[in-house]
Amino acid sequence: MSDILDGLRQRLDRDLAEMGQLFEATAPQALEAAGVILTAVLNGQRVLSCGARERSDLAHYFARLMTGQLEHPRPGLPVMALSEYPGGKEPFARSIRALGAQHDVLFAVSCNAVDGVLPAIRAAHERDMQVVLLSAGSEDVVAPHLESQDRLICITTERPGLAYEAQVRCLHILVDLVDRQLLGLTD
Repeated sequence: MSDILDGLRQRLDRDLAEMGQLFEATAPQALEAAGVILTAVLNGQRVLSCGARERSDLAHYFARLMTGQLEHPRPGLPVMALSEYPGGKEPFARSIRALGAQHDVLFAVSCNAVDGVLPAIRAAHERDMQVVLLSAGSEDVVAPHLESQDRLICITTERPGLAYEAQVRCLHILVDLVDRQLLGLTD
């Protein structure tokens, strides 16, 4: 039994070390992305959130945290999660064209490259929206689809489970950064 626990501890230590490296690499991008989101909501704009396939839950979770709260009480912010619908072609793009406006922000979550969110990114650009993309894909593959005003947070790891955990943690960091700037928190 103790061998199993020792193995789990070693794996957890490795995971935590790699997670720390991932966040060291992405901290500046997360701070910039939080600034984009905060600027939009302070200027009366909305954030539309979407995630393709297995990242859809993260897009909805982000919207819940932004309209509710993570740790600090504050008014809800205008963030809306978009849903896919059965049989629809480019469902996020269709929703963005219906709901998005100039200076709104698209917050997109993808697990590899731009799987399923590329049409949404294109639709956001058509609407003069800024894009914040949280991706677990290769930056070389993702970056060409973004414009200069867009922000990319790229979680680069070969381990899908760790990538998912890092994306969840990144959502928490983004919400916390927005809250700290919005509420003037320094602790």
